[in-house]
Amino acid sequence: MRPMSRTALGAATAAVLAVTAVAPSTAAAPQDDSTGKRPLVGGEAHARAGERTATVTLVTGDRVLVTHDAAGNPAAAALPRRDGTVPFVQTRRSGQDLYVYPEAATAALAAGRVDEELFNVTGLIRQGYDAAATTTLPLIAVYGTDLTRSAPPATPHVAGAAAIVKQRHPDWTAQQIKAALVSSAVSAVPGDVREVGGGRLDVKAAIDQTVLGADAVQGGTFNWPQHSGDRTTVAVPYTNTSDRAVTLTLAVEKVTGNDGSRVRASVARLGKRTVTVPAGATVEVPLHLDPAAHLERAQYGDVTGRVVATGPGGAGIHVSTPFSLHVQPETVTLRVKLIDRQGRPADGASSLDLIGTDDASGERRFNQGATDQIFRVRPGSYFLTSFVTTPDAGEGATLNDSLSYLARPQVEVKKDTTLVLDARTAHRLSVRTDRPGEQRGTTLAFSRSWDDTWLHAGTAAGTRTLRGYYASVEGRAAEGDFEFGSYWRTAAPQIERLTTDDGTVLHPVTASLGSDNLDGTGSARLVDAGAGTPEELRAAGVQGRVALVRVPDTSTAVSTVARDAKAAGAVAVLAYRTSPARWYPSAGFTGAGFPVLAVNSAERAALLAELSGGEVILSWKATAKSPYLYNLAFPETGAIRDDKVYRVRDGQLGRTESTYGSMGVATDFIDNAVAYRPNGTAVSFGAVETVPAPGSRIEFSTPGDTRWGHVLSSSFPFGEYMTGAQHAYTAGERRTERWYDGVVAPTAPRDAAGKPVLVAERQGNLIGFADALWGDNTHHADAGSFGDIGNVRLSRDGELLGETGWPFGVFDVPSESGTYTLEQNVMKVGSKVWARSTSVNSVWEFTSKLDESVYSQGIPILFPRYNLPEDGLKTLAATDGQKIGLTATGHAGYTPAALTSATLSYSYDGGSTWTEAQVSQQGGAWTATVNHTGAAGKPVTLKTRLTDAHGNSVTQTVVRAYDVR
Repeated sequence: MRPMSRTALGAATAAVLAVTAVAPSTAAAPQDDSTGKRPLVGGEAHARAGERTATVTLVTGDRVLVTHDAAGNPAAAALPRRDGTVPFVQTRRSGQDLYVYPEAATAALAAGRVDEELFNVTGLIRQGYDAAATTTLPLIAVYGTDLTRSAPPATPHVAGAAAIVKQRHPDWTAQQIKAALVSSAVSAVPGDVREVGGGRLDVKAAIDQTVLGADAVQGGTFNWPQHSGDRTTVAVPYTNTSDRAVTLTLAVEKVTGNDGSRVRASVARLGKRTVTVPAGATVEVPLHLDPAAHLERAQYGDVTGRVVATGPGGAGIHVSTPFSLHVQPETVTLRVKLIDRQGRPADGASSLDLIGTDDASGERRFNQGATDQIFRVRPGSYFLTSFVTTPDAGEGATLNDSLSYLARPQVEVKKDTTLVLDARTAHRLSVRTDRPGEQRGTTLAFSRSWDDTWLHAGTAAGTRTLRGYYASVEGRAAEGDFEFGSYWRTAAPQIERLTTDDGTVLHPVTASLGSDNLDGTGSARLVDAGAGTPEELRAAGVQGRVALVRVPDTSTAVSTVARDAKAAGAVAVLAYRTSPARWYPSAGFTGAGFPVLAVNSAERAALLAELSGGEVILSWKATAKSPYLYNLAFPETGAIRDDKVYRVRDGQLGRTESTYGSMGVATDFIDNAVAYRPNGTAVSFGAVETVPAPGSRIEFSTPGDTRWGHVLSSSFPFGEYMTGAQHAYTAGERRTERWYDGVVAPTAPRDAAGKPVLVAERQGNLIGFADALWGDNTHHADAGSFGDIGNVRLSRDGELLGETGWPFGVFDVPSESGTYTLEQNVMKVGSKVWARSTSVNSVWEFTSKLDESVYSQGIPILFPRYNLPEDGLKTLAATDGQKIGLTATGHAGYTPAALTSATLSYSYDGGSTWTEAQVSQQGGAWTATVNHTGAAGKPVTLKTRLTDAHGNSVTQTVVRAYDVR
């Protein structure tokens, strides 16, 4: 069992498994002293330390969307592959690090052939390896082979300190320099020797150090069982480099066990309390070690401490010497068997976590069909948790039939023990809603916490291809807390009915969850189009008919046949394979753009038999655009011993009536929801769905202490990530929400509570700026993987100070007062569905000077917001008297004063000629009136200038803000 890293002072540290304290995040707001120092907004360190939404490409080629809640808890959702399929993924939390394991990687992980850190998506983002920053991974290796990580460079500040000491003492050896740095470290700091070594680095003390100790003293390893004969003595040396004798007072401090707790027994004892070291001499002091001294069971393992020597009076001599010994615990054999629902050793993505709650140790293993997993563990309390996938039965099966969660929240292991986690004993989970529901994605999640410090959590996200979900939780957590939950997204069934005129009932599946499917009621003749080549489609006369098409048993791709059938005038494609194995057609992550359904081999045979007897008519009732959606969460804290049918009523759920605007092109937006639990668990869904834009729907959500978050993207991978505030519903609560409304333009990002964060600030003689490139009237969007580009330039009193090739940056500025102009250009490129706000130029004017009394000064940035009388395609009617509301928002560093002036001009030729709108003000509200009479079909560019009562202003030009209809 590998030890977990522990948390010091609430700051999450890396761990072998997700066992760490969860710390609240700090708000990015200006500080008036040095206690709140943090990276400057707009800089690289700020970007890496932030909690922005980002995409990461794993070495398997899978893309992962990473989001955070208000406390910094990360969540991840797998995005569609190019063929439209979504991988089955599991996650685990390690402090603020989130690991994401696609099923394709489990074999390599189980065999130890791949570096696990390649799946630490939050770590990759911090290092700048998210899709928006780079396409290069931090390893030179081929996936599936033995991977070698390059050695990290020496810590810069330690290397710098060593250089300073060497400059002061050029005759010292490297060992003496190291001894000086360790010996002089400030030992009166939180944390034990394993966390902070000798203590906190003190460069001045290292330079002035005259008495050197050992950088560390090793006491040895002592096997179980320990006895009095194991007692030993080690030497702690002291070297006096001065020209006079020094008398030192000695003490043993901070002796801690493997779990970090204080060891009260006398494990370490000094042979003398004082020692005199002659000038230029070395003296050794005996340190008596007793590994047979009483230890609590969690303290066995690495026992560490320090010997601290101090000089007389105010001599300023302080020597800290770390020591350690390894006291081996008693160990027993724990054998765990993982069985799937077919009675076979669990295979595929099936995983097992074993966590020692006494000493915060543990590991995750992928079973890979093994008969059992064998662990050598110390007697104590353990938490076992497992996800088991069971494949479809039958030869040639490629899909998983079910996902089971199996757990023992607390097990006492005192002797050699065999435990069986058998998915056949798990209980079925299901939901029932008032409206007809079809599962879109289901995630099983768990969390286990103890000692008010440790948290181990994980998820397994299933797609719509999984047919069953099960759970078995035996026993309770006697120490700490345990929670298991199932999370569901359901919507109206895509195909409610598909039958032949002879009464054959078909059970098709669709190639996508998008609006390109059959919709409403209808009927058409079915014709056999063979393999669906253009020639076969023409020969079958598919125009106005449904084409029955054979797909190779080795393929699921239907994009080509969908394109050809659409070109031939077909109504839809009904695909089949001759293999009896269950399958889903795939048509790319943008969908086929055409209705494609698939039936199994038995139904294919029935259809061909009917066709051989004459004409066959298919009739259907379908819903391509679900008018409602359920987001459901069912957390459980106790044992699960029976089947669970979760029945919900619309009137007791939270209800949001959502309206989705488009960017001028009717399309499907990528739609992702995240559930956030109070214990820090963040749950995404396996199926990244789509929502029609323009469109509207009613969204029901489970009320209570689950907070729901929502992220949209206009396209993938060129789309931005538009993020909404997280919300916990009360029973029966009703809300409305509008997405992509108004003029989409730069704005301040918002935190999980919906409050603006810091966008621009001055720290000393540096000004930093980083906003959200896009935002509607209530949401903000982070840049997508591709397509969102821009630049920034800063001038002072007409002189250019600097410019960047990115839409954010940090600039050196003089300390004296000056009038500044900050100009940002942003644009969207490569997207086929973004036909509004194609580029935006924003120019801010403000004054600034150095204020040495504060650490951070907010920069007065105003963001124009526009209330448009628009339709879903962001067009305005070709009439006079259209009114556009004008307001300004700020950020955490500046709240705009009341607007004192506002102007708006519009252009039909991209800005070559302008028409000034009439602007009026009433009760503090500013309104521009535009006349689009006779301008039907023309694009409109807007230019707005707003000034507030403090004299700060913004001029913004939005190319093709909307069109006239």
